[in-house]
Amino acid sequence: MPWPLLHLVADHLHLLPDAAHHIGTAFVALHDDLPHGAGHETAPGAHADGAVASGSLGDFPGVDPEILKLQGAKVSVDLLNNNNSQYYGDFTLGQNRQRFSAVFDTGSGITWVPGKQCNSDTCLEHHRFATADSSSFEPAKAGGKGSIHYGTGEVKYAGGSDKITFCDSHDNAGCHGVQSKALEIPKHAFGMSTHQTSNPFRILPFDGILGLAPSKNPGSVLHQLKAAKSLARNMLGFYFSEDTHRSGSVSFGGVEPQHIAPNQAVHWHPITRDDEWQIDMKDISVNGQRLHICDKRPGGVCPAVMDTGSSLITGPSGEVDKLLSKIHTPDDCSTLSKLPNVSVILVDKDGHEVSYPLTPEEYTLRSWDEVPNTGDNGYLKEFPVLGHGTEPKIMPHCEPGVGIMDVPGKKWVLGDTLLRRYYSIYDDDRGLVGLVKSLHPDESAAATPAADALLSDVATGVAAANVVAQSAMGSPLNLVAGIAAVQRAARSRREPAPQCRAIEGSSCRRFAWTRFL
Repeated sequence: MPWPLLHLVADHLHLLPDAAHHIGTAFVALHDDLPHGAGHETAPGAHADGAVASGSLGDFPGVDPEILKLQGAKVSVDLLNNNNSQYYGDFTLGQNRQRFSAVFDTGSGITWVPGKQCNSDTCLEHHRFATADSSSFEPAKAGGKGSIHYGTGEVKYAGGSDKITFCDSHDNAGCHGVQSKALEIPKHAFGMSTHQTSNPFRILPFDGILGLAPSKNPGSVLHQLKAAKSLARNMLGFYFSEDTHRSGSVSFGGVEPQHIAPNQAVHWHPITRDDEWQIDMKDISVNGQRLHICDKRPGGVCPAVMDTGSSLITGPSGEVDKLLSKIHTPDDCSTLSKLPNVSVILVDKDGHEVSYPLTPEEYTLRSWDEVPNTGDNGYLKEFPVLGHGTEPKIMPHCEPGVGIMDVPGKKWVLGDTLLRRYYSIYDDDRGLVGLVKSLHPDESAAATPAADALLSDVATGVAAANVVAQSAMGSPLNLVAGIAAVQRAARSRREPAPQCRAIEGSSCRRFAWTRFL
């Protein structure tokens, strides 16, 4: 499997001088035309009248009218899918628009890229920022150096600030199209690596990290966008593709209804801290049976961070173990269809519980791996002769998209495993995270009724006063992962991080890269 990308929120992280706080948010009541209760008076997960709603910028039959009001993103950036483990996109730095790729990361309050001062093979194989080539670059004041520690690696950096530009991937691809379809931040603090460990950064396809924590963190891109009043709505929308051959998307200033399933209501969850996209998780259920994971926590809820930069759903030891023991994912995928459905139960802004179900195909990471020593192309001296010899044996490989990670505050992290199935919206103005079922290209636009799915949780004794709104289940994932050299390299170098604890029937390999951001 490719390297999973996991967060640990660490108190000892050395940030840039202009980013002293880790991550934060703002509770600002805007959008008077969007009351908090809008769109939730009908049956959970569906619209009572089934009407076709129309938005001012486009018609998307059956899409929640509340979603349609949020159309009109300033810029949308395509996110490449690295084997369903990371999603990364392009942006530019500097007056001369030096191009970089990064994970667009709601779990981080810092942006960094390789710097020209880093001359290791790891940095040379990625784009490096050249300060001398940008007339708008300003070095950080004294003390602008720092380091970021990862579970299996480290980045040392020097700080500075410069212009960041996001160009729309469709109307302004490569920043060579319609120039009005660009979003610029005149001065943004970021780090330029002076040293990066080979493991794991050398084999990763992206250059760095772009921090999209809430705006109260001075180091976040959202802080600068909000301060400059660059967006009519300080909002992000994330779509993660399920097919590795198709891209996802992040939109700035609005949402993209084409990625949202019809007849599915968006549910809004308030952030519970002003320094990160943290919301309340009530429990996790397996085939409708609750695991009572958060019962002993204050208020009966677990803190859960919505994190576009983490590959998996992770939780602390002693809690996530209850889930892993019930989803023994076979390495060869042989009994995948026999595994149970899993639902993540979150608390919405009205205090109601909303259940987000995942099928086994959706919470499992699948790849096709080449069996060692089963194929030979034949060689002429040191060169392989294509089309000759024997074909290698290819076998499916499965791992759960769930893992153990102990972080301060015993936080859960809701990463790509959940966010592939559900389009996520980060409303910085209102301090809310919205979730609604995604629509993938291989899926039918016809909605799946939510009522049947709701019954399983109601039958377990959920109080009528605290209704669980069950989002409709989706089609199985279409995970198509080719046999790539980077995959084989990742497997050959993989070392379990200290946080990895073996659970019977599960694998530790997914914890190979745990990052402290």
